Amino acid sequence: MCSQNKWRSLTAQKICENVSGLSVRSAGTEKSARIRVTEGLLGWADLIFVMEKKHADRLASKFPESLKGKKVICLQIADNYEYMQPELVEILQAKLGSDLEMSDSRTSFMQRVLEPEVMDSWEEAVEYDSMDFTEVNAAFAKSAIELGPMSGKILDAGTGTARIPIAIARMRPDWEFTCIDLSANMLKLGRENVCEANLREQIQLEQIDAKAMPYPDSSFDMLISNSIIHHLPDPLPFLSEVKRVLKPNGAIFLRDLLRPENVAIRDNLVEMYTGDCNSHQKQLFSDSLQAAFTLNEIQTMSETVGLEGLRIYESSDRHWTALRARM
Repeated sequence: MCSQNKWRSLTAQKICENVSGLSVRSAGTEKSARIRVTEGLLGWADLIFVMEKKHADRLASKFPESLKGKKVICLQIADNYEYMQPELVEILQAKLGSDLEMSDSRTSFMQRVLEPEVMDSWEEAVEYDSMDFTEVNAAFAKSAIELGPMSGKILDAGTGTARIPIAIARMRPDWEFTCIDLSANMLKLGRENVCEANLREQIQLEQIDAKAMPYPDSSFDMLISNSIIHHLPDPLPFLSEVKRVLKPNGAIFLRDLLRPENVAIRDNLVEMYTGDCNSHQKQLFSDSLQAAFTLNEIQTMSETVGLEGLRIYESSDRHWTALRARM
């Protein structure tokens, strides 16, 4: 448990989920927490870890009856880390290890199940475009801007309905976007979105297979891609194309979903992040999670094609990120 349930306690949950015999949840003590602590959560727990003494004090003040007979352990970890930051992982493993058996880690993930490479029906495109990815897209746009040049040619692979390049173009008027996708209906909606944003001169949409692009070598200053890789049966041809069409000093920003270890974790993520969505949208997210890759698989594929200088890491409880700043 921490304050906001975004960095420290969520990292601790992720680590402990890999230990057989443990059932783990995390929460925050603040009103604005991602998941806020409740009497029910405290009653469910056999052992309670808090990051700082102030968290234990808040629990004791607000839930004195729920804490009767419970063991509360303060880990004394300050709010100085991001989610899954290696230093935080190391500290948590060391501190939790004295109270939990941390060595029995599961290494087998549930089997990958492919979903269609192209979401090409008009109904699916509309359904996808109506889902609220505002927060995720804004975070993606912010990170891409920090990595890329002040001006240049940007390739967005698997642009979908072009929501991300629109968000970036408003902040980087000197970026020229070539945005590609295999889905004609996604691109049709994307063109409508681009026109509505008055960005037709800055954003060009093309129906192109990202695994076999027609562009010359070293064409782009930066390549961005959000959630294309989990759609691909074999991402190696795409990653090879990334290396080819980028300038030698080009920036890279890739983000996609992580495949959960088991069905229970997958279903928990679906309920957590699509609770207000309809059943079809929930199924789309569930299928995408099961079609995704693990972090080790992404690292292995990147090394295979020789993409140098990439930093690959788990960037949320459901995403991995691969990035390289412009060199």
